[in-house]
Amino acid sequence: MRIVLRPQWTQEFSYDESIKILTDLAWTHVKESGPFADALGSFLRHRDWAGLCDFELPYTYDDNPLHLIHARQVLGFFTKFEPLELGVDKEAVAFRKFLKAEELCRETNETFKAYAAGKFNFRPAVNSVLHGAQRKVATMLGRLPRLEELQFSFGPGANTSVKASASTPRWKLGARLECSAELIQSASALLSEAPAWAEHHAHAETSCSYFVDIDIVNGRLQFVPKNAKTYRSIVVEPILNSFAQKGIGGWLKNRLAFAGVDTSDQTRNQQLALQGSISGSLATLDLSMASDTISKELVANLLPLDWFTFLSQYRTGRVEYNGEIITLEKFSSMGNAFTFELETLIFYALAYSTCAHLGLPTGWTSAYGDDLIVPVEAVSLLTEVLTACGFVLNKEKSFADGPFRESCGTDYWRGIDIRPYYQKHMVSGATLFLLHNYYMRGFDFRRAGLVLDRIPPSLRLFGPDG
Repeated sequence: MRIVLRPQWTQEFSYDESIKILTDLAWTHVKESGPFADALGSFLRHRDWAGLCDFELPYTYDDNPLHLIHARQVLGFFTKFEPLELGVDKEAVAFRKFLKAEELCRETNETFKAYAAGKFNFRPAVNSVLHGAQRKVATMLGRLPRLEELQFSFGPGANTSVKASASTPRWKLGARLECSAELIQSASALLSEAPAWAEHHAHAETSCSYFVDIDIVNGRLQFVPKNAKTYRSIVVEPILNSFAQKGIGGWLKNRLAFAGVDTSDQTRNQQLALQGSISGSLATLDLSMASDTISKELVANLLPLDWFTFLSQYRTGRVEYNGEIITLEKFSSMGNAFTFELETLIFYALAYSTCAHLGLPTGWTSAYGDDLIVPVEAVSLLTEVLTACGFVLNKEKSFADGPFRESCGTDYWRGIDIRPYYQKHMVSGATLFLLHNYYMRGFDFRRAGLVLDRIPPSLRLFGPDG
C-alpha cells in the first residue's frame, strides 16, 4: 500500500492508511515482547482486532519489564482506537451497559429503602463503615452554602438549548431558558443571582416585576467515544441545571481540597501508585460504570439531609433517548458538573471509613473520582462495602498483589513506568507528533525516526520538550 503524506497538521490519514502505519509500528514491538510475541503476532497477522482488544496481559509476570512495555504498546495502538472496525454497534453496547447500570441502581435503591425502614441490615462491619462514612461526608461538606456564595458559570460543553458547535457563553446567554422538573421551584432564586441574564429574557415588565419564561425539559442521553469496543454514556443537561451544577461543583471541589482531597491534581494518586508497585503495601482499585452506579438512595444515606435535598433540586431525573423517556435510578451522571466531585467524596469517605474501622492508617487513603488507593489490608472489606453500595469492582484494572499498579493515567511495574502511547483517533500530523515525542522521551530514537519519516517536512517543528 502506498501511503500519501498529508501536508496539513490536522488532516487525517484514511482508515486503511492509519491501520497500516499502526500495524507496521506494532510489529516492531511484537518482536521484542518476549513470551507475548506469538499471541500478539497472530492477532496482527490475521487482523483479529477483537481478539487483540480482549487480550489480557498477566501483570504478575516477573521476568523482563521490557517484554511488558513492548506488549502493552502493541495493545496501546488499538485498544482505545475509536475508529477500529470490530463489527459491533458501539452505541448499542453502551446503551445496554447504561441499562445494566440503571438496574443495579434500582436494586441498590430498594436495598437502602429497606435499610432505612429497618427491614434489612448489612453485616456489622459494613454497617460500621457506612456510619463512619456518613460522619466523614458530613465533616467534609460542612454547612450548606447560600446561593450567593456559589461561583456560577457555564461549562465548555453543550446543553439542551445549545449544540456543541455553538457552546460559547455568548450563545448560551442568548439561548432559551430550560431546566429539569426538579429545578423549577428553585429557578427564581437561581436567576436572581444573575439579574442581567434574567432581564435579558424578561417580558411583561412592570415597575416592580417581570416574567421570565422557562421550559421544563428532560436531559438528553447521548454517547461519546470511549475506546475501541464501546462508547460511554453522558447526559446533556438543561441550561439552568448546568449553570447551577457548575457553581455547586466548584464549592464541592473547594470543600474536598480543604479536607486534603485535591480533585484538580492527580499527582498524589500517581505517587501512591508508584509506591504501591515498589512496596506492594498499597492497592489501586478501579470501578466499572462508577458514576452511573451512584444510586439516589445511597446518596440519601451518606449525605446529610440538607445537602441531599439541596443537590436533588439541581439534578436531572429524566432523560430522553430515541423518543423514549427514562426516569433515572442513578443520582447524577457524567454531564452533571458536580458528579465528579460527588463520586470522589463518596468513594473517599467509604475508603477512609474502611481503613478507620480496621485500625489502618488513613493517611494512605486517596481518591480521584473512582480511582482509589488503600492499604492492601483494606481491600477485602472495602470490596464488600462497595458491593453493598451497588458498585462493581473492575477486577481487570484493580491491583492488590503482584508488581503492577495503575492509577490516574500512570502504570508502574516495580517502580518502572510502563504506560504506552494510546492511539485514540485516526493518524494525523498531530498524533504523529505526539507519538514521536513519546518515543523521544523514552530514548527510543530508532522508532522516533520511523515516525518522523511519516511526518511531512513542512510540519517538522522542533523545540525543547514541553
